[in-house]
Amino acid sequence: MRRLAHVASLAAAAAALCACGGHAEDLYSGTLQANSAAVGSTVGGRVASVPVSDGAPVQAGQIVLRFEDDQERAALAGATARLAQARSALADLRAGTRPEDLARAAALAEQQRAQYEAASATQPYQATVARSQVRQSSANLADARAAAVQARADADRMRSLFATGDISAQQRDAAVARERQANAQLANRAAGVRAARAQAVDTTAVSLPQTAAAALAAYRAAQEQYRSLAAGPRPAQVRQAEDAVRAAQADAVAAQVRLDETLVRAPASGVVTALDLHPGDLVAPNAPIATIDARGDPYARVYVPQEKLGHVAVGAHVTVTSDALPNVHFDGVVEQLDSQAQFTPQDVQTASDRAVLSFGVKVRVHDPRGALHAGTTVAVAVP
Repeated sequence: MRRLAHVASLAAAAAALCACGGHAEDLYSGTLQANSAAVGSTVGGRVASVPVSDGAPVQAGQIVLRFEDDQERAALAGATARLAQARSALADLRAGTRPEDLARAAALAEQQRAQYEAASATQPYQATVARSQVRQSSANLADARAAAVQARADADRMRSLFATGDISAQQRDAAVARERQANAQLANRAAGVRAARAQAVDTTAVSLPQTAAAALAAYRAAQEQYRSLAAGPRPAQVRQAEDAVRAAQADAVAAQVRLDETLVRAPASGVVTALDLHPGDLVAPNAPIATIDARGDPYARVYVPQEKLGHVAVGAHVTVTSDALPNVHFDGVVEQLDSQAQFTPQDVQTASDRAVLSFGVKVRVHDPRGALHAGTTVAVAVP
């Protein structure tokens, strides 16, 4: 019935257009769409507030949603502090070496030396502790293996006694349960030995050498810094400090951008749609949170058969009628023609439509009063 009513509406519109224009026009059905933008945030997070509701009009730049911004504000404060430190370091370097700078560098070198010596001194002890843990785990494994052997023997004996009727099923089951428990304990102790051995290897071959190497590198760097300060600032040092300032500036800008991203704003004036969030909701980064249907002329996409394509050209004026406003005619302009044909239009009405080679045509509808609504069906009359 809906399809019949739609066909009747198109027929009536065609008759009216023929009577008014004095020549036949082809009618094509389409659905109105508005220019829209999906808005969201590159940082996401927990929703703090939603100042607008679904369907509300908004102006360009108006806040649509706020995320909690404690972390972003803290990050910006840290980046700003690091930028101030980098600028101060550059200013001190350009001002030349001061006695207090040399004293501070000497103290830092001494501190790094002490840390390196401490790391080197603790290596044997930590290695001994790791090996001791392996030995203890191995001893535990031996105890568990002995207990498992005993539990297995007890279980076998109980099975034999049960088979001869000398004990109850409950006694046999208890022995079998102890056997399973002993086997599980044995497996756990074996896993413990493997873990202790892996930890010992990691400690002696990886962690301790890396810690000592890092401490040595820090000590050498502190020594080099002291020698550099004692020799006075060099051009390379100044350039390095300038690079540090630029890096800190970039971090501060990035932190400010992330803070700004906690406020989702409308990119243009329009109407909010598809907004269904509430304070406390969690939203992933880059996830769309709403759609802003921009104010302005909507458009419809219709599909014209190839034999009628010669009557359609970009910039051509057409007449558009809406099923929602059947007695009102709107001016339309062909805005785009698809470069490739397709056999099945997006909105098929009959089986014969599927066999027609058609081209998509985008028609911009002039609607200065905003009478048309996206999603409603229209008929486009092409001369």
